[in-house]
Amino acid sequence: MIRCVSLIVRKMSPEKIRAFPIDRQVFLVREVAAKLGNLHGEPATSFWRAKASELLDLVVGSGRDRTAAGDEVRRFFLAVQREMSAGVVAEPMPILSA
Repeated sequence: MIRCVSLIVRKMSPEKIRAFPIDRQVFLVREVAAKLGNLHGEPATSFWRAKASELLDLVVGSGRDRTAAGDEVRRFFLAVQREMSAGVVAEPMPILSA
């Protein structure tokens, strides 16, 4: 088994390896959404700018060009917004009785 795996690994070249898109990393999306959900105003803006810059550097470092990396970070932000919206909708609403 180890021999088979090592043959597969040797045949893979860096050009053929693609990182998993950040907007599909559910744990990361939920983590950032939770953090943003607790921040407001300038602290939220500062947090997002720092996170976006960090993610852009990460994606560029994985071999994507800067334009494609920027698109991926934008898709990540949309995923975070969807997660935040889903969290608002999913929260239980109190039942009022008359």
